[in-house]
Amino acid sequence: MAEMSDTLSAIRSTIDALSTTDHHSRLDQLEHQRDSTLAALRANFEREGDDLSAKRRKARDEIAERRRREDEEILARRAREDEELAAKDEREDEERQRRFASETDDVEDEMDGLMEIVEVEAQAALDEGRDKLARLEERRRVLLSSLLSPAPVLLVFHTFANMNSPHNRS
Repeated sequence: MAEMSDTLSAIRSTIDALSTTDHHSRLDQLEHQRDSTLAALRANFEREGDDLSAKRRKARDEIAERRRREDEEILARRAREDEELAAKDEREDEERQRRFASETDDVEDEMDGLMEIVEVEAQAALDEGRDKLARLEERRRVLLSSLLSPAPVLLVFHTFANMNSPHNRS
Protein backbone atom coordinates (compact mmCIF):
# COMPACT_ATOMS: atom_id res chain seq x y z
CA MET A 1 0.00 0.00 0.00
CA ALA A 2 2.94 2.32 0.79
CA GLU A 3 4.41 1.64 -2.64
CA MET A 4 1.06 2.52 -4.25
CA SER A 5 0.99 5.75 -2.28
CA ASP A 6 4.59 6.51 -3.33
CA THR A 7 3.75 5.79 -6.96
CA LEU A 8 0.68 8.03 -6.91
CA SER A 9 2.75 10.75 -5.28
CA ALA A 10 5.43 10.36 -7.98
CA ILE A 11 2.72 10.62 -10.66
CA ARG A 12 1.41 13.84 -9.11
CA SER A 13 4.95 15.28 -8.92
CA THR A 14 5.63 14.35 -12.54
CA ILE A 15 2.41 15.97 -13.75
CA ASP A 16 3.29 19.12 -11.80
CA ALA A 17 6.78 19.11 -13.38
CA LEU A 18 5.29 19.10 -16.89
CA SER A 19 4.57 22.81 -16.65
CA THR A 20 6.05 24.82 -19.52
CA THR A 21 5.47 28.15 -17.81
CA ASP A 22 9.20 28.97 -17.95
CA HIS A 23 9.32 28.26 -21.68
CA HIS A 24 6.20 30.35 -22.30
CA SER A 25 7.73 33.16 -20.28
CA ARG A 26 10.92 33.01 -22.35
CA LEU A 27 8.91 32.99 -25.57
CA ASP A 28 6.91 36.00 -24.38
CA GLN A 29 10.15 37.79 -23.48
CA LEU A 30 11.65 37.07 -26.92
CA GLU A 31 8.48 38.18 -28.68
CA HIS A 32 8.48 41.38 -26.64
CA GLN A 33 12.16 41.94 -27.44
CA ARG A 34 11.51 41.39 -31.15
CA ASP A 35 8.49 43.73 -31.12
CA SER A 36 10.42 46.42 -29.24
CA THR A 37 13.37 46.20 -31.61
CA LEU A 38 11.13 46.34 -34.67
CA ALA A 39 9.22 49.29 -33.20
CA ALA A 40 12.51 51.13 -32.57
CA LEU A 41 13.65 50.39 -36.14
CA ARG A 42 10.32 51.61 -37.49
CA ALA A 43 10.44 54.79 -35.38
CA ASN A 44 14.01 55.46 -36.48
CA PHE A 45 13.03 54.88 -40.09
CA GLU A 46 10.14 57.36 -39.82
CA ARG A 47 12.24 59.92 -37.92
CA GLU A 48 14.93 59.61 -40.57
CA GLY A 49 12.28 60.20 -43.24
CA ASP A 50 11.05 63.33 -41.47
CA ASP A 51 14.61 64.62 -41.13
CA LEU A 52 15.27 63.96 -44.80
CA SER A 53 12.04 65.70 -45.76
CA ALA A 54 12.98 68.77 -43.73
CA LYS A 55 16.49 68.74 -45.18
CA ARG A 56 15.12 68.43 -48.69
CA ARG A 57 12.56 71.15 -48.09
CA LYS A 58 15.30 73.48 -46.85
CA ALA A 59 17.51 72.68 -49.84
CA ARG A 60 14.66 73.33 -52.26
CA ASP A 61 13.77 76.63 -50.57
CA GLU A 62 17.36 77.82 -50.97
CA ILE A 63 17.39 76.76 -54.60
CA ALA A 64 14.06 78.50 -55.25
CA GLU A 65 15.35 81.75 -53.73
CA ARG A 66 18.51 81.63 -55.80
CA ARG A 67 16.49 80.88 -58.94
CA ARG A 68 14.28 83.91 -58.44
CA ARG A 69 17.40 86.08 -58.67
CA GLU A 70 18.89 84.34 -61.65
CA ASP A 71 18.18 84.81 -65.34
CA GLU A 72 17.56 82.47 -68.29
CA GLU A 73 20.98 80.92 -68.11
CA ILE A 74 20.25 79.77 -64.59
CA LEU A 75 16.96 78.14 -65.73
CA ALA A 76 18.92 75.49 -67.65
CA ARG A 77 21.06 74.75 -64.61
CA ARG A 78 17.95 74.50 -62.45
CA ALA A 79 16.59 71.73 -64.65
CA ARG A 80 19.84 69.79 -64.21
CA GLU A 81 19.76 70.34 -60.46
CA ASP A 82 16.16 69.09 -60.27
CA GLU A 83 17.13 65.90 -62.04
CA GLU A 84 20.21 65.41 -59.84
CA LEU A 85 18.24 65.99 -56.66
CA ALA A 86 15.51 63.58 -57.71
CA ALA A 87 18.07 60.90 -58.53
CA LYS A 88 19.91 61.51 -55.25
CA ASP A 89 16.66 61.40 -53.27
CA GLU A 90 15.69 58.20 -54.99
CA ARG A 91 19.08 56.62 -54.26
CA GLU A 92 18.89 57.70 -50.62
CA ASP A 93 15.36 56.36 -50.29
CA GLU A 94 16.32 53.06 -51.92
CA GLU A 95 19.37 52.70 -49.65
CA ARG A 96 17.32 53.51 -46.54
CA GLN A 97 14.69 50.99 -47.62
CA ARG A 98 17.34 48.31 -48.25
CA ARG A 99 18.95 48.99 -44.86
CA PHE A 100 15.59 48.90 -43.10
CA ALA A 101 14.66 45.61 -44.81
CA SER A 102 18.03 44.10 -43.94
CA GLU A 103 17.84 45.12 -40.28
CA THR A 104 14.26 43.89 -40.04
CA ASP A 105 15.26 40.54 -41.57
CA ASP A 106 18.21 40.24 -39.18
CA VAL A 107 15.97 40.81 -36.16
CA GLU A 108 13.37 38.36 -37.44
CA ASP A 109 16.01 35.69 -38.16
CA GLU A 110 17.64 36.08 -34.75
CA MET A 111 14.36 35.99 -32.86
CA ASP A 112 13.07 33.05 -34.94
CA GLY A 113 16.23 31.10 -34.09
CA LEU A 114 15.94 31.85 -30.39
CA MET A 115 12.25 31.03 -30.35
CA GLU A 116 12.89 27.75 -32.14
CA ILE A 117 15.46 26.78 -29.49
CA VAL A 118 12.95 27.47 -26.72
CA GLU A 119 10.26 25.47 -28.53
CA VAL A 120 12.62 22.50 -28.94
CA GLU A 121 13.52 22.67 -25.24
CA ALA A 122 9.84 22.79 -24.28
CA GLN A 123 9.02 19.81 -26.51
CA ALA A 124 11.92 17.79 -25.05
CA ALA A 125 10.72 18.54 -21.51
CA LEU A 126 7.17 17.51 -22.42
CA ASP A 127 8.35 14.30 -24.11
CA GLU A 128 10.51 13.36 -21.13
CA GLY A 129 7.63 14.03 -18.74
CA ARG A 130 5.21 11.97 -20.82
CA ASP A 131 7.65 9.06 -20.91
CA LYS A 132 8.13 9.19 -17.15
CA LEU A 133 4.38 9.46 -16.62
CA ALA A 134 3.78 6.40 -18.84
CA ARG A 135 6.34 4.36 -16.87
CA LEU A 136 4.79 5.42 -13.57
CA GLU A 137 1.28 4.67 -14.85
CA GLU A 138 2.39 1.16 -15.89
CA ARG A 139 3.96 0.65 -12.49
CA ARG A 140 0.73 1.80 -10.83
CA ARG A 141 -1.30 -0.65 -12.95
CA VAL A 142 0.99 -3.53 -12.01
CA LEU A 143 0.79 -2.65 -8.34
CA LEU A 144 -2.97 -2.23 -8.48
CA SER A 145 -3.34 -5.53 -10.34
CA SER A 146 -1.26 -7.35 -7.76
CA LEU A 147 -3.26 -5.77 -4.93
CA LEU A 148 -6.60 -6.68 -6.47
CA SER A 149 -5.77 -10.26 -7.49
CA PRO A 150 -6.76 -12.95 -5.01
CA ALA A 151 -3.69 -14.55 -3.52
CA PRO A 152 -3.21 -17.01 -0.72
CA VAL A 153 -2.43 -15.37 2.57
CA LEU A 154 1.05 -16.84 2.53
CA LEU A 155 1.81 -15.42 -0.92
CA VAL A 156 0.43 -12.01 0.07
CA PHE A 157 2.57 -12.04 3.21
CA HIS A 158 5.61 -13.10 1.19
CA THR A 159 4.96 -10.38 -1.45
CA PHE A 160 4.35 -7.79 1.26
CA ALA A 161 7.57 -8.81 3.03
CA ASN A 162 9.52 -8.55 -0.25
CA MET A 163 8.02 -5.12 -1.05
CA ASN A 164 9.18 -3.84 2.34
CA SER A 165 12.64 -5.37 2.22
CA PRO A 166 15.51 -2.89 1.75
CA HIS A 167 16.46 -4.55 -1.57
CA ASN A 168 13.13 -3.80 -3.28
CA ARG A 169 12.63 -0.17 -2.27
CA SER A 170 12.75 2.43 -5.03
